Order: sequence, then C-alpha cells, then structure tokens
Amino acid sequence: MLGDGALWIWNIADEQFYGAIQIVDLYHAREHYWNVAKACLSQDKDKQHQWAEDRRKELDDGKVEAVIDAIKILSRVRGHDKEICDREIGYFEKNKNRMRYADFRKRGLFVGSGVLEAGCRTVIGQRLKQSGMHWTVRGANSIIALRCSLLSNRWEDFWENRACG
Repeated sequence: MLGDGALWIWNIADEQFYGAIQIVDLYHAREHYWNVAKACLSQDKDKQHQWAEDRRKELDDGKVEAVIDAIKILSRVRGHDKEICDREIGYFEKNKNRMRYADFRKRGLFVGSGVLEAGCRTVIGQRLKQSGMHWTVRGANSIIALRCSLLSNRWEDFWENRACG
C-alpha cells in the first residue's frame, strides 16, 4: 500500500488491507527533507543542494535513521528553524518502517505512486473528463468498472460475474 504518510491512509490500510506492506511514496518523503533544507540552508544554495543530495542517497538506501540524525544536527544550529526540523523528524520517525526503499526495491515493490497516478489518469480521467460529460457517482463507478475490465483484458470475467450476480 503506497501513501504519502498521512495517518488516515495507514488507518485505512490497517482496517481494509490488514497485513499489507505499507510504503511511503518516495517522492513525498523527499519533499520532507527538502522542507528542512529550504528552512535551514536557504542562505547557501550549494550547501542546501549538497545536504539534500546526501539525504536522497541515504533515503534511497533505506537509511532513514541517518536522515533523522542529519535533521537533528541542523535543528541544533542557532538560527535554523527548529519547529520545521522537529515536525519533519516526527514524520520520518513515524514512517521509518515504511521507508526501507532499498529493501522494497529488492522485493520488486514500487516505491513511487507516479505509475499508479498516471494509470488512473489514463484509465479513468480520459473517459470521465471528456468535453460536456456529467456523471453521477453510480454512473461514474459503472463506467470505471467497465473501463478497467476492458483495459486489463478481463472483459469476459466481468460479464461472467455480472450474469451470476
């Protein structure tokens, strides 16, 4: 289950998909260390980019604790935004088991939601957002079910289940 780190997503995952592997979308996680870089190192763009690049490598390797330690070091420097640092430390600490990206990749799992989001735009958006279209929730759900069945080569299965249903 991919998510951006919001608690409500993990609550739904626990309730509806018990035991599923939970992964914070890598690109959302990167935004959080960039928040720290921008808040604490904005006066030196080279230093800001180097610090963020070091965090990128650590995060890609699944070394979340190293990212947390680096933020803690910045939070102790006078003049740096401790509030933002503390908030982002909390984010990484709460989600560190969901950020073992090297391990997830070894297991063949997606760590970014971009492919899924593009699929939704292609499968759903292209059909439902054509000029002049207005949908009820029920109608949209029906079209989505048909479109997904067609594009996943499960058209016959869909109709087989409808006939039995």
